[in-house]
This record gives sequence, C-alpha cells and structure tokens, in this order.
Amino acid sequence: MGSELTTMQHPVFASQYGASLQQTVRTMSLELESPEAPYRLKLSVVSLPPEGDPLEYLNQEEKDTYFGFQYARRRNSYLLGKLAAKTAVAEEGEALSGIQIEHGILCQPLVAGRNRKITITHCDSLGAAVGYDPRLLAGVDMELVDEKAAEAIRRITSREEEALLPELAAATALTLLWTAKEAMSKVIQTGFTVPTELFELKACTCSGSVVISQFKNFPQFQAVSILRKEYVYTLVLPAKVLAGSSETRLIEGLEGLLPDGVG
Repeated sequence: MGSELTTMQHPVFASQYGASLQQTVRTMSLELESPEAPYRLKLSVVSLPPEGDPLEYLNQEEKDTYFGFQYARRRNSYLLGKLAAKTAVAEEGEALSGIQIEHGILCQPLVAGRNRKITITHCDSLGAAVGYDPRLLAGVDMELVDEKAAEAIRRITSREEEALLPELAAATALTLLWTAKEAMSKVIQTGFTVPTELFELKACTCSGSVVISQFKNFPQFQAVSILRKEYVYTLVLPAKVLAGSSETRLIEGLEGLLPDGVG
C-alpha cells in the first residue's frame, strides 16, 4: 500500500477561501500493513490561519467558544486543534463545519458519530492530528525546542535516557524524549496523571532527522520522531504495524508533510 501527500485537498476550502489558506492545511493518507489487516491513517499538519480569515470550518458552537476566549494564545491553540482534527478525519470534499470533535472523561478527543479515532497536538503556530482505524492505538505530540523547557524536562529524565542520544544537542534530545512520553501517554489515554517513569525510553536510533525509539515498559510500541530546526514531532504506534516497508513509507511521508519551521 502507498501513501499520498496532498496540500489543500478539500475542495470546500478552495471554494470558501481561495488562495488564502493555500499553505495552511497539509494531509497525508497511509495504510500500514500488519498480519491481521491494513490499518488506515490520515495525518494532518496545519499552520495558524491569518487573523480575520473566515471560520466556516467551525460550527456555530465552536465559533462562540473561539470568540469567548480572552487571550489570543488560547484562541489560536483552540483553532489549531479543531482544524487539525477535522482535516484528519474529513472525507474528500466534506464540509468541515459538520465534523464535531468532542472530549471524553479524561479529555481525550473523540469524533462524534464516526468510526474513527483521533489524536491531536499543537505547538506555537502549528497543529497536527492523526485520524486512525478504531482497531489501532496511536498518539502524537509536537513540541518546540526550548532551552528553558529542556531544563524542566531534565528533572524528570533518567541518566540512562540522557545518554541515549549523544549525537543531538541536549535541548533537542530532551525535547524528543518528552514528545515520545507525551505521545505514549495519549496512546493509553492517561496523560501525565500517572508517574512519568512509566514512559521511560530504553533505546533510540538516530539517522539524520529521524529517530526511532523503544519504551522500557511498553515494548509493543515504537516512537517515530522527526526533527526540525525549531520543533520535534513524534508519532507512537504499535511496533507490529511498522514492520517491513510501513516504517519507511511513514517516515518518507512525514518528512514531506512537516514544514521546516513553525513560522
């Protein structure tokens, strides 16, 4: 099975916004092979739309919530999450305003009325989401590389983990470890309401801008991280769906999907 990367794939966007969102939405569809059956993923990465652009991809309740936020930073994170989530589950040509993203008891995102699951992240002016087969488990995280934040991460990082990525700058390595843990916490839908030691990594293999990691307590999962100049993106999936050519196709797709920077 192959993968397909598209930019602005939704015709409804083109008709409503013209060229104003031409580089805002990027999506990729991919089928991962496994002994049981292929599992379909749809990944989206979105940039923050220009201030004042139409918000017709939100329904009225979502617009009310958006305009109810006092601070721009909160409005922006809300918009990025909704836009990324909707584009990760939308069918070709579907109006995004009709897609309802809800939250479960532990704030995990849910797609109302659909047989699809969703995992969402955002940092600064970028948002990302993965819509996936309900038989699958997945978690995504994306974080800015920041020296001050890295020092805080170091306090919950073991010495063994700090030694896993000697080829990377300390702040980048620590940020990567954090994204893998955060993404794994989304897989089991607890977030960091459990001890962070549970998500400890035991091995990392770095090849250029790609790092593959394994977990000490979750050996059945694997983290695929993509390094960019300003941020790190990590997707955690069951290891058995990344066997054979699936891992290579996923990495190639992510390399094309993710922008170089957040601006």
